Amino acid sequence: MNLKRLPRIIWAMLAAGAVVGCGGGGGGPAAGDGTAIGCSVAAQRQAVHDLMVEWYFFNDELEQQQKYTGLNLNTFPSAQDLLSFLRYRPQEFDRGFSFITTPAADAQFFGEGQFVGFGFGSKFVDAPVNADLRLTQVFSASPAAAAGFQRGQRIVAIDGRTIAEIGQAEGLSAALGAADVGVTRTFLMRETGGAEFEVAVAKALVTIDPVPSTAIFDVGGTTVGYVDFRTFISTADAELDQAFAEFESQNVSALVVDLRYNGGGLVSTAERLANLIGGGIIASSQVLSKTLFNSAKSALNVIEPFQQLPGSLILLQQVVFITTGSSASASELVINALLPHTTVTLVGSPTFGKPVGQSGFPYCNDEFLLRPVTFESVNSLDAGQYFDGLAVNCTVADDLGFVIGDPAEASLAAALGIIETGSCPLTAFRSAFAAPAAQHQDIPLDAAAQAAQRLLGAY
Repeated sequence: MNLKRLPRIIWAMLAAGAVVGCGGGGGGPAAGDGTAIGCSVAAQRQAVHDLMVEWYFFNDELEQQQKYTGLNLNTFPSAQDLLSFLRYRPQEFDRGFSFITTPAADAQFFGEGQFVGFGFGSKFVDAPVNADLRLTQVFSASPAAAAGFQRGQRIVAIDGRTIAEIGQAEGLSAALGAADVGVTRTFLMRETGGAEFEVAVAKALVTIDPVPSTAIFDVGGTTVGYVDFRTFISTADAELDQAFAEFESQNVSALVVDLRYNGGGLVSTAERLANLIGGGIIASSQVLSKTLFNSAKSALNVIEPFQQLPGSLILLQQVVFITTGSSASASELVINALLPHTTVTLVGSPTFGKPVGQSGFPYCNDEFLLRPVTFESVNSLDAGQYFDGLAVNCTVADDLGFVIGDPAEASLAAALGIIETGSCPLTAFRSAFAAPAAQHQDIPLDAAAQAAQRLLGAY
């Protein structure tokens, strides 16, 4: 490994491509003589082991150090098995956050916002039974959208088997098939009104719209901007710039940011959003976030200050975030960064809890990409470690009876009510489907689907 070059590469990666949730970029490992690492299973295991020893954030923990002592790599059938063993387990600090993908899938998702699938997000609303599966979001121009799928509908059966039967067998992800174009499943769907329809849907390349909707509301004389933000990928930057330029031109003084299904993404996009929200009212000398590596890599620690961007809100007085247990990582970074500096309110349910992020290391002639957890993020008060999630100020059930962005939807209605009255409205607790939600825990079937499912809960 070229140690003289790695600090510069990693620094550039943090500025432009590090990921909180998944993704990133950066220099890859090489053998001691400068040649690429081979592709044998033994070489793959060795590459993963060496990268984890050098970069894994939790290596300062004694329990993690002991995992490397006397470790026989040959006892692990694959590099993936080795990685599963090396993940830090106490309090589930690494709940699958460290993973192996491919450079191509990584670039496709984070660079182009694309994955192969049906194009819908879903969740169970009957935990712990997990038989009532509802659509939470449907991506525009996707096979699911063309088939008539809509938020709030129930998936009753897939290929003639009920969701309960599938759950007791191979699980939802496996039942939906590989992330290959053309894979087809027949869905029995139930409308919110009770009518049912059956339709065959084939997987295709889905392009994610990271900012599906924006709006401006007049709430008791206050001009409120609203943005539904789906995921922190590079294609989001231009859409965020456009949305905030419109907000600023309309003198928006309060903001609602809907992150209810946003599982994270690029640090650079997270910093952009934080600066668009707070860069116009928070001095550039103030800390946005601190990125901290393990003790052996502390020379790479970096402090990111706020900065005013074109479109940064200069009249902002308060911001309300809509969150759920699917709001994670880069979403939490933005919220945590703003908490010490301005009036921040959280509506919905507590966030997922992921204050750490990954860097990307290609290996095996760039055939694979290891994304180990390599850093944590804290705010200007050094507050982080929110592995239990960020608490909400106003508890609201995700209201699947309304489209996202409808001011009558429970979470958005509560957010607007807080801006108008300063308190959580009693009506915030109503919901068409108010039962606790259980997020999917199925293992993704390939690298592209893995990124989409980790960040979007999408298939």
